[in-house]
Amino acid sequence: MAELDYRRASVALFDPVHVNLRTTRYALHEIGFRDIVSLNVMAELKRRLQDEAPNLLVIETADHEAEVFRLVRAIRAGEVTNNPFSAILLTTWRRDTGLVREAIGSGADDVIIRPFSTSFAEERIRTLVKARKPFIVTSDYIGPDRRRDSARGPGAAPSIVAPNVLQAVVENDEDALMRARAWIDEARRTVDGERLRRLCMRVIIGAEAASGELRAGREPVMDVNDFERGAREVRARLSRTRSAEAKRVAQALCEVSAELREPGGFTLANLSLARELAMAAYVAYAGDDGMERSRAEIENAVGLLQQRMASAAARKAQPDSGVVEEAELKRAAS
Repeated sequence: MAELDYRRASVALFDPVHVNLRTTRYALHEIGFRDIVSLNVMAELKRRLQDEAPNLLVIETADHEAEVFRLVRAIRAGEVTNNPFSAILLTTWRRDTGLVREAIGSGADDVIIRPFSTSFAEERIRTLVKARKPFIVTSDYIGPDRRRDSARGPGAAPSIVAPNVLQAVVENDEDALMRARAWIDEARRTVDGERLRRLCMRVIIGAEAASGELRAGREPVMDVNDFERGAREVRARLSRTRSAEAKRVAQALCEVSAELREPGGFTLANLSLARELAMAAYVAYAGDDGMERSRAEIENAVGLLQQRMASAAARKAQPDSGVVEEAELKRAAS
């Protein structure tokens, strides 16, 4: 078993409270880390990440929860730094299951509740080195795969082995370090392709399910703003490619998605056009094979989403039925 030499690894440590920053830095030093950059201003952390991705990020969420979660999502989406697979450890003083769920949902590797001992932190970091979870990609999540086995059936998002540069550095794995850049680039292409596929599927599934509800004479319970956001992200991701055709199709998808919000714009014709444009956008990017392998997933998800839409519409029609669970509908389309 390779001995772990944490002196080799770079760490970016963020905490807006100086005494906590100093305490965490001391713990990391006791574990063996030496290359530690301490930051207490969020803007400084973002600038540091743009320059170079550290091997380990330790970020306190206090007073900055929403901003920290947005930053982690941006890192995982490849929008901030040159390694979206950096090991990310969040810390918090709040023993709030909702906050911990949000932290995990942002794509962080782990969350540690304060106060914690040095030995406890070392154990969690060792897990990131030796037993890091593979990643999954959906339309709204990139990060460690925490699914139960029962959620890994046909049609489920495939897992991806995320480059673990932290492990390569602390184990002084020269072969892994030599191919680290190529390893990261290859994994990024896989993530980008799967994310785009999932986003296009989300639009297709939403459009097909809503069309089915309209044909049945029911008003679809659908978040049109979320639908449009998905279309805009498809356009944003395709804007980075060389395919002019894919970019034109994605722009048309955004325009028809915006029309759905206009008076008289929520029609079968526009929903059908959005579905076809989302399919065309992905085919222009990945070819026919990419969409062909998605057909069974789309059919299953459309059926599930239509059932949930019908149930939501029935609840909405009942007096004192409460708020319709939009989050469930979004998950069904993801």
